[in-house]
Amino acid sequence: MRVEATVDLPPGAEVRLTIQYRPDDKTPFLSKVMDLSGGVEKSRRHLTFELESLSRSWFQPEWLSERWKDFVARPDLPVFLLVFALLIYYLIRLIHLSDYPIFFFTDEAVHTMLASNLLQNGFTGANNEVFPTFFRSGETYNAGFPVYLQVIPELMGIRSVFMTRLVTVTSSLLAAGSLGMLFTRLYDEKRGWLAVLVLSIIPAWFYHSRTGFETVIAVSLFAVFLLGYQYYRSGNFRWIYVSLVAAALAFYSYSPARVVIAAIALFLLFSDLRYHWENRGKLWKPFLIGLVLTLPYFRFLYLHPGENQHHLEMLSSYWTKNEPISWKLLQYGKTYLQGLNPYYWFFPNSIDLQRHTMKGMGHLGWYFLPFFIGGVAMAMRRWKNPGCRMMLLSILAAPAGAAVAEIGITRALFMTIPAAFFISIGLDYTLQAVYDRLKLKISYNLAVCGLLVITNFWFLDKVLTEGPLWFNDYGMSGMQYGAEKVFHRIEEIRKENPDVPIVMSPNWANGTDTLVRFFLGDPMPIELASMNAYIEELKPFSADTIFIIPPDELHNLINSAKFETIQVMDVIFYPDGKPGFVFAHLKYNERAWQVFEEDKKTLDMMTVSHLQIDGRDATVATSLLDMGDAKNIFDNDPATLIRTKEANPLVLEIALDQPVRYHAVSLRIGGSATRLTVYTASSDSDQVRTNSVVVKGSTELRKVKVPLPTDKPFNRLRIEVKTVFDNTPAHVHLWDVGME
Repeated sequence: MRVEATVDLPPGAEVRLTIQYRPDDKTPFLSKVMDLSGGVEKSRRHLTFELESLSRSWFQPEWLSERWKDFVARPDLPVFLLVFALLIYYLIRLIHLSDYPIFFFTDEAVHTMLASNLLQNGFTGANNEVFPTFFRSGETYNAGFPVYLQVIPELMGIRSVFMTRLVTVTSSLLAAGSLGMLFTRLYDEKRGWLAVLVLSIIPAWFYHSRTGFETVIAVSLFAVFLLGYQYYRSGNFRWIYVSLVAAALAFYSYSPARVVIAAIALFLLFSDLRYHWENRGKLWKPFLIGLVLTLPYFRFLYLHPGENQHHLEMLSSYWTKNEPISWKLLQYGKTYLQGLNPYYWFFPNSIDLQRHTMKGMGHLGWYFLPFFIGGVAMAMRRWKNPGCRMMLLSILAAPAGAAVAEIGITRALFMTIPAAFFISIGLDYTLQAVYDRLKLKISYNLAVCGLLVITNFWFLDKVLTEGPLWFNDYGMSGMQYGAEKVFHRIEEIRKENPDVPIVMSPNWANGTDTLVRFFLGDPMPIELASMNAYIEELKPFSADTIFIIPPDELHNLINSAKFETIQVMDVIFYPDGKPGFVFAHLKYNERAWQVFEEDKKTLDMMTVSHLQIDGRDATVATSLLDMGDAKNIFDNDPATLIRTKEANPLVLEIALDQPVRYHAVSLRIGGSATRLTVYTASSDSDQVRTNSVVVKGSTELRKVKVPLPTDKPFNRLRIEVKTVFDNTPAHVHLWDVGME
């Protein structure tokens, strides 16, 4: 509780103001005293008294017990409905949690595996870092606080899709509860439940809050930060500590959150600068605590110098390009505005992958757009209200992190919190108008709450029944379906015959090795190998080996003419009824060795094309391809590519009609660890100059620049792209080549 007072002081007056209060019947009176002195002229002083003992008693168990008894004796309908809405929200996520979304992605499993490693190493990470700030996931340190949350089920000895996702779902209650309380404080003290139930069915939040992605945890903590700040801004200074801790944990949870937290903090600093200045005497402790909360980050930067730069390189961010800062700021502005584009948020788009969208709905739901516009308009008329201003500013902060690289729903998911707030305002205003016109006898709160609960369950039923069939690409480029089912079947096979060799193709999902360790333990009890490796090279295997084959590789096996009739043991089907994983025994036929010998003869063949590069005529020779042609790599289109049929390295030879001077070659390559080598020569010289760059593996496409070994004009260029850990034959992919 706080008491505010305004005192008019005549010139030269001496005034003592005393506030006396009792927190409860068992506590003696406490006092707050302030002495004031008037100046030369008449003045006015604004005073605030925080009744700290009373605030402190709020957290005592006996207080909670008394409040519960009061609630049972005299139920408070708005509080009851808010708690009820949170239970519905939680239930909507727990029902068939393992079944939808239909994938279990490596980005979900990796936090559990990192938590397991953390426990095994005694909470010590790389460089003997005790309680690491971030953990290495793939090629970057991009996993943080969510790893510590996954320690809980690991300590309990429970590892499953449900448990991994349960940690995230439970964390998302912070988002729902914080949003409900914000709505109660800023719009209607009796209808916080409405915002909770609206958030529950916002498509992007519904979908991702049922996964194990760390972005959900970061967004939930972002919501707690907003709630804590609103309490602080209303005069309850203790909540500034809640806000600080929530901001720090969000910062350490997800890399885009670092920019979002910095952006909203900067906006609120200047938005409420006068308030902060008036209360500067009370902010020195929070300031010191804030500095302490940054220490883990500075320790990380000290132990891993250059990691932020490396992270941006792995994301192919424009910030790493050799361009003027003005160009980079312009790119940031364009990307940032894309993150504020209502069309991106409310209507289906082609920017995000299918496995991050709900078909035909848009991220925020096209049907919610009118209510969002109405809610924002109503809030803008109350711009002077600090709470409304904070929520409007949070819209501007939400895409700030995603804009560092490119807009994507997981990076920009922070938008769902302010969007749900304003949608709830617009929806409540509309429903209230309809209710008043219909003149219903039933309570508005009960009627609308019941309607939204029914809508939540209808939405869940629609998603669970229709969602698995929304997209029919269930492989690597699509939904990456089937992890739980296929590994459960492997466990059954190994229980029946623990020694049977099992070979699984990894080409149906990203980071399949992480999924194997998640479901089957470490070290991996099965072998990961593409079926194409057995097609392209004679590889011995025992007759009882069980191969687990995705559809595209099964097609390649059949068409290779190197195997006898495939003996199918079992099939796991996709949701649309098509075969997804085929469990089978293989055997080379009698002609296989002859076919392999014939294939070797074509290994070094090249194909020749005539095209233009930067407006110049050129002859381009490439290794024999089974996908695309030479023009694909000069069209600056990431959607087109070439792939070698067998050759590793991929060889690209370019003969120009006249000498030119370039400084570097940029190549867009895949995720494998790769060595890139360039050779240059002039027609009037036999001297060949060379330069080579090696890049580590990654989970994403990236553009790599290779400086040319000469600054003199040349007309012959040879490029070799070799995937380091693959033998020959192998498939080598190349998306684009650019001359700079």
